[in-house]
Amino acid sequence: MIPHFTNTAALWALLAIPLIIAIHFLQHRTKVQPTATLFLLETLSPEAHEGNIWDRLRTSRAFWMQLLAVLLLTWVLAAPAWPGKDAGQTVVFIMDDSADMAPFREEAVRAVSGDMDAIRQSGIPVNWVLMGSRPSSRPLYRGTDSRQALHALDLWQPREGTHNLSPALRTATAMAGPAGITRLVTSTARRVLPGQSARGVGRPLDNAGFAGITPVEDAGPARWRIAVKNNSSAPLQSAVTIHTEDGRPPARRPLHLNPGAVTEFEYSLPPECGKAMLRLPPDAFPADDALLLVRPVPKPVTVSMDVPEKAGETFRSIMNGLPGFTPATAGAAPSLRLLAEKAEGSLEAGSPAIMLAGGGKPSSGPVTAEQHPLTDGLNWSGLLIPTIGALSPGEKASVLLWQGEAPLAWVEEKRLFLNWPWEKSNADRVPAPLLMIRRFMQSVQEQLPGTRYGNLPGGTLLSVPAGGKLIQTAPGGERRETVFSGRLPGEAGYVEIFPPGTEKTPLFQGSVWFSDARMGDFSRCSTFDTGLPPPHEETLRHMRHDPLAPLWLALAVLALAISWLPSTPDKSPHP
Repeated sequence: MIPHFTNTAALWALLAIPLIIAIHFLQHRTKVQPTATLFLLETLSPEAHEGNIWDRLRTSRAFWMQLLAVLLLTWVLAAPAWPGKDAGQTVVFIMDDSADMAPFREEAVRAVSGDMDAIRQSGIPVNWVLMGSRPSSRPLYRGTDSRQALHALDLWQPREGTHNLSPALRTATAMAGPAGITRLVTSTARRVLPGQSARGVGRPLDNAGFAGITPVEDAGPARWRIAVKNNSSAPLQSAVTIHTEDGRPPARRPLHLNPGAVTEFEYSLPPECGKAMLRLPPDAFPADDALLLVRPVPKPVTVSMDVPEKAGETFRSIMNGLPGFTPATAGAAPSLRLLAEKAEGSLEAGSPAIMLAGGGKPSSGPVTAEQHPLTDGLNWSGLLIPTIGALSPGEKASVLLWQGEAPLAWVEEKRLFLNWPWEKSNADRVPAPLLMIRRFMQSVQEQLPGTRYGNLPGGTLLSVPAGGKLIQTAPGGERRETVFSGRLPGEAGYVEIFPPGTEKTPLFQGSVWFSDARMGDFSRCSTFDTGLPPPHEETLRHMRHDPLAPLWLALAVLALAISWLPSTPDKSPHP
């Protein structure tokens, strides 16, 4: 079996062989010795006072002994070893899937190749594992062929936003085992945990990109407030190119971007246009250079009201500010009903509604909120409730508000219960209850059958059944079809989601914009190397080293000693 040289640097000692051969090609220069009797030997004087430097190879005992010594010393210094039954180690490369790795993708592949070469020099058999930093991602490669492992990196496309690398590192540590090596390839040193072997391939880059959009809600055409961030260290004169689907020439909007600042501007779609694509000049990070917009088409929601006049005015004001909400016509079944406590029995099972309680017992104490999407981020300290109604939550209810130990608001079976008399409180003058009702009405709208439209940030969890077909069209026109997992893709593009089966009506139509502006900041990217850890003692213990190394070392010393012995003069008679 061919041995593994655990110290391949020692093979440089073989360069001594051509040096020894060159020395033995050399010829001593002829020396002229003046003598008083030289005139007697005039005809025998040498024709040249200097001989040739190079001559034929003059082999001798010293020549062969020196070559033998070099070979033996090289063998000993290279420390040959033969893998035992349990010899070997697992080396796991964790490729950072963050989108800011995209400009340095080629450098990352070269870094992995260089590390593989360095690890192979130890002579220990290696099982290579390449994986991304997303916890749910499958390994890109697992095997012993380093060339196939590097070829598998063609599938690695860093597209994720900011995410925690710790779960992937824990998985890699478990795969490597106690004797293995885990190696993180990233672009920023601050992502490296203490004690983790890592390789940095990043560098600072200038970048300007879209940083977010905010819809402007009014009665006019679809309009957004669009943010652009300059992640460069110098001011930038740029422009947004606007392409619409109606065939008109692209429009340009100049922008002055201050260093490290966010600049906002407003944009509205033309009345006859349903889509638009906004582009910034290309740079090293193309993920945030395009912003795609789709005109939102809200699902129609009809609302009927059977509440006191004061509460009706408030709810009509909320309804008028929500696109798609209209009063229900007489005789038609409404999508949402607003009822007082006395009309609760007229509700059909499972139909969305907002229930208002009547009078009840006096109340006191502050209002506290449970953690829930309808109440998150709202301040309830200004809400004054003089009395609490007689409604009570069911077993499946999710309580939203409390006053003392009394439930004040809850959600149960698509219904929102407000357990206090609205007209006797200040709820119409406090933002928190109005926003909670608004959120509930929007959730009812989302759950209605039909196609949902929107412009959402990448990675958004969508309340659409998973398992359907997701078709994404990139800004360049490339189409990609995948299975919808419940979360929108992270990169920008137009998106359509269809339900499982043969249904052709999409559940969602809209656009996705690259939402993680932190990925566009390359100011902290750097190139670094924490160093490869040495092979574990457990791995080296299973390597069988040459037991005759002391003998070869002794023979090398003996060969050198023999080469230094003077040659025995030739005393045989010559004719």
